[in-house]
Parts: sequence; structure tokens; C-alpha cells
Amino acid sequence: MHFSKIFAGVAMASTAMAALSPQQIADGITLITQKSQALQAPAQSITALNGPLILIGQGPFPGIISGFTDIVSTANTLIAQLPGSAPITKREEREKEHPKDMMIARGPDAQQVRAAFLQFVAVHQALLNILIGKAGLFSVVPFIGQPVATVLRGVEGVVDSIAVSLINLIQDPTANITPDANSLDATLALAIDAYDGLS
Repeated sequence: MHFSKIFAGVAMASTAMAALSPQQIADGITLITQKSQALQAPAQSITALNGPLILIGQGPFPGIISGFTDIVSTANTLIAQLPGSAPITKREEREKEHPKDMMIARGPDAQQVRAAFLQFVAVHQALLNILIGKAGLFSVVPFIGQPVATVLRGVEGVVDSIAVSLINLIQDPTANITPDANSLDATLALAIDAYDGLS
């Protein structure tokens, strides 16, 4: 999916519904980043000898697949809480609009939410690049590809949903995440293709 600014009036409006603050959004993204970071060592440990152990539920792949499933679950929880969140602007703009609301004044601005997303992109791309590199080890072991490609498609779906939501919520043009979301989406597509090619 190629991302661009998508305007959704309902998502842009501040509502009385329970919604996430910018700090909570940044924390949610950071949690997903940590889960992605934790999968890098198991991904690095993939070898031509231990990869095929997926057939008997052993080796690094079952844990990696489980970790990606956990990322999808955590991301879906975040996605479910994003509707109704107020637009994320620069801190100074929020202080002018809500001078008595200390929770808004103290919360992170759009740049901090962007920083959390950029860190996620960097960590997740590093993980995906490890997996892309390891896929070449299994060109003669096609049964590894399908379970990995399937879980990566699930990750792609939640990453797309988070990116679209954040693109709609962030109202500071200097905090644009669109290029980074597109870059991550391209890396995910490469990883999916690498493992689809093993089927």
C-alpha cells in the first residue's frame, strides 16, 4: 500500500469517546518496537540446519512466527484504541487551544509520536532485512516459506492500519511519516515475496 494523506472527518474530530493521548500512542508504538527488537536475535540464529526444524515445531522459526503473531495482536489493540483520538499537533498549538488542560500540555507533540514511529520503522526494517537475507538459505526447502509469508502478511496489515491512522492524526507537517511508512511497506513486500518464493 502506498501511503498518502487520507482525510477522515470522523477520525480527525475530537470526540467524547475514550481515546489515546499522544503519549499513549507513542508508548504503544514503542511496545511494538520492543517486540520487534526481541525477534532480531532469533532471526539472526536461523541456519540451513535449524530452519527445517520448523516441520517438528522446533528451531527458531516457530518462536519468530509466534513473536510476529504477538506483534499483530499488540498492534490490533493499539489500532482499536486510535479512533476518536484527537489530532496530534505541535505542543505549542495544543497549549494555546487548551491552556487549562495539563494532560494535553504535558503530553508529547507530533514530533515525539513521529520519533516513536521512526524508531519502529528502523527496528522492524532491520528485522525484516535479516529475514530476507536468511530466505536464501532455504531455496531447496520450500515448506518454510508459507508459514512465514502468512504471518508477515498479518504484520503488513497492522502496519498499514497504524500508518494510515497516524498519517490522519498527525497535523504537524514537519512530523510527516508518509515516506517512512512507504519505506517500511516496501521492505515488508520484499520479505513476503522472499518467503512466498519458497513455496
